[in-house]
Amino acid sequence: MYVELKSELDSPGGKLRALRAYATKMRNPPIALLQKLYCADCRRCEAICPAGVPVTQIWHDAKNQLLDTGAEMSESLQKVLHYIKKEGTPFIGFEAEERTLWAEDLELPPESDTVIFAGCMGSFWYPDKPETIFDMLQKLNINAGYVPNEICCGLFNYWAGDDKGFEEVARKNYEMFKKAGATQVVTGCGGCYGTLAEHYPHVIPEFDIKILHVVEVLADKVRDGSLTFEGIEGSYTYHDSCHLGRALGIYEEPRDIIKAIPDLEFIEMKDNRENSNCCGGFLSVLDANIAESVGRRRIAEAEELGVDGIITSCISCHKNLSFGARETKLKVIQLDELILSKARVSQGER
Repeated sequence: MYVELKSELDSPGGKLRALRAYATKMRNPPIALLQKLYCADCRRCEAICPAGVPVTQIWHDAKNQLLDTGAEMSESLQKVLHYIKKEGTPFIGFEAEERTLWAEDLELPPESDTVIFAGCMGSFWYPDKPETIFDMLQKLNINAGYVPNEICCGLFNYWAGDDKGFEEVARKNYEMFKKAGATQVVTGCGGCYGTLAEHYPHVIPEFDIKILHVVEVLADKVRDGSLTFEGIEGSYTYHDSCHLGRALGIYEEPRDIIKAIPDLEFIEMKDNRENSNCCGGFLSVLDANIAESVGRRRIAEAEELGVDGIITSCISCHKNLSFGARETKLKVIQLDELILSKARVSQGER
């Protein structure tokens, strides 16, 4: 945010100093201070902080405390949280019964030890994404189910500082998983993965379900030799999702998959892994113009490499990078979608 806006109050240090001033001198929290805490939560500042300050947790706790002491979130964000409570999704205009349309023709069992969590992006905007995950799992002889009464993972509640709302959402999804007999959940959304894996255990002490991103499943199959690929020509780079990478350390799994594809030339971007620059996708909730500008900057990094395309493992990243690349020759591709038609399984191709 600081690189984009060049404002001291948008820098990590500026925000920390403002929070200290509020905590020691101010009675009423200024509206501007709360709004500045609604950044992308990309954790880039935390990754490069020489003192190791846990700024992401500080932003979250501060938002929650500011709201408790009289600050108000923006009207648009209030509407989003209200819609999550009403329809189970932050995407205003969609209705709860539309969530399951992507799975209607797939005959997915409602109960299984492994279930797919489609998420809101997959359910409403990109229904081909969870269907691709289902197809990949089928190729790998993993019989996954889908629980049709899933709701938003709660990422927006958590990010907004709405701890009460987040716990309610987390509890509903956890009870849904348990009722379906699930012992592990597979998702293709970086935001959902990060929320389920990192934050649910903090509000549900008994949380005992394994959360997997689809790239973890695929990487395991690549490493044991049961998943191989036909060749794909072209040069590609990889964009690290903030939720998969800096939040939970998923760096090598997608690279192991990409490097296992014959004929594909893989070229790293200069800023990669923990130093990767955010694509700006989550910022679209705040300001579409800022999100677009941040996304274009990341696309420009890929263009400098002269590659044919940029691969990502997050639906939100795919959305914003695709928008930023619309006037370029770059292809923006979801990893599981890239390899689906080229996958070969040793137990017998399906």
